[in-house]
Amino acid sequence: MIIFPYSTALTLARPPIVTYGVTLLCCVIFYLQMAFPITESLMYQPDSWNPFKMLSSSMIHADIFHLLGNMIFFLAFAPALELLIGCTIRYLWIMVFISFVIGISYSISILIGGSQPIPTLGFSGVVMGMMGLAAYMMPQARIRVFWWYIIFWKTFYVPAWVLAIIYIGLDTWTMLTTDYYGGINVVAHVAGGFAGYLFGYLWLKERKEDTSEELADEIAEMKIEQQYGKSRSSSFRGRKQLDQQNADRQALRAEDKFMGGIYKMVTTHRDSEAIITLLENYDRSLHDYESLYQRINQWGPSRTLLCVGRLIIDRLDQDNRHGRALAYVEKCQNISPQFILPDVSKIIFYADFAIQAGRPEVARNLLIDRGKRYGSLVNSGACAQLIEILDLP
Repeated sequence: MIIFPYSTALTLARPPIVTYGVTLLCCVIFYLQMAFPITESLMYQPDSWNPFKMLSSSMIHADIFHLLGNMIFFLAFAPALELLIGCTIRYLWIMVFISFVIGISYSISILIGGSQPIPTLGFSGVVMGMMGLAAYMMPQARIRVFWWYIIFWKTFYVPAWVLAIIYIGLDTWTMLTTDYYGGINVVAHVAGGFAGYLFGYLWLKERKEDTSEELADEIAEMKIEQQYGKSRSSSFRGRKQLDQQNADRQALRAEDKFMGGIYKMVTTHRDSEAIITLLENYDRSLHDYESLYQRINQWGPSRTLLCVGRLIIDRLDQDNRHGRALAYVEKCQNISPQFILPDVSKIIFYADFAIQAGRPEVARNLLIDRGKRYGSLVNSGACAQLIEILDLP
């Protein structure tokens, strides 16, 4: 009886070039093994702790069946993982990391167990690492599994986390309960499986979160395709697009209704009501607030417009974009020369900045009637120096 996973049931947005490249490299190296006596020089001796051979031993194989078995398992998990990870350097580093963990773990097991240091070779430890990483990055992704017994065969789907538990779990059980592994480096399998999962847990959490929604949609779509065929899957994709379009239209209608209400309040001089409504229901980006300012400005001068101006100035000031903040100060002063900054403690800074920028009128408007407008909130000494420059009474 033969059972083996052979591909991930996900649509790949682009060819997994690195995965194919690694597969091809293993095949080329195997051809060189057959043509030249290089195998022994590339195998890893556990008592050598040689980092180069930890890597080289992963790329060589004992025979054609060893190579084919590892490559089939590798292609079952790695292509989807390459696209999920998204970074070629990081993806390659994962395989290097797993190879080092495998070599070190095998050496430690020989050192502790006092066993004969038998050299090791094969890509199976890295393959188990991909399986462990898949259990972390895409646990619900369904893997196509082929089953064959004499004249019967069948293809079915198994979640990645289930396959990881079966294969890594069985090897772990074998490692803990028996002394003879039948020529298989079970330590490499177990170490590789846990290394793959650990790498994802430690360094790919953010990437997993970024891709989780898209991956969940893809898994749902592929389940429909597996149950009902591609026509139903295409219908599902079309329905999702239609739902998104409807959601966008509803959001646009809600936005128009909201701004219609603000327009009525502003044009009927109910600025206090408009300002409260905006503060309670309009928590957006700086770009959105600048667009809002332009829109309200079309309705004419208002206290609502000055309030939005203060919000923009405050955000620009927090981002240290003082030149653009000063431009909005000038815009607001054109509406009301007595315009007060959102942070009164910045009066001296922006008055001085306006003088240096060649906009003395802006500084003059900030400092005029300072006693009535700011009282003791402004530094009188610094204020006096600027007043002298501007020749204010």
